Amino acid sequence: MRKRVLIEEPWCRECLRIGIAPPGRTTIADHIRNRAEGGANERENYQGLCDRHSKAKTAKEAARSRWRNRQSAD
Repeated sequence: MRKRVLIEEPWCRECLRIGIAPPGRTTIADHIRNRAEGGANERENYQGLCDRHSKAKTAKEAARSRWRNRQSAD
């Protein structure tokens, strides 16, 4: 799947969305909805991201996970 995403989306989807010029090259085949939150391994749930946007998205997902874990512990 990674190879397919890199071929189909050579430019970072997030860079394109926010208008970064030139956009970053796709280096990560990212799950739009991560597996821990019910995302599937289907092409529709993948997007191409550059390293910078992938790291930012991963950090947000980790923060959400920590928040959920704190809520369930209470």
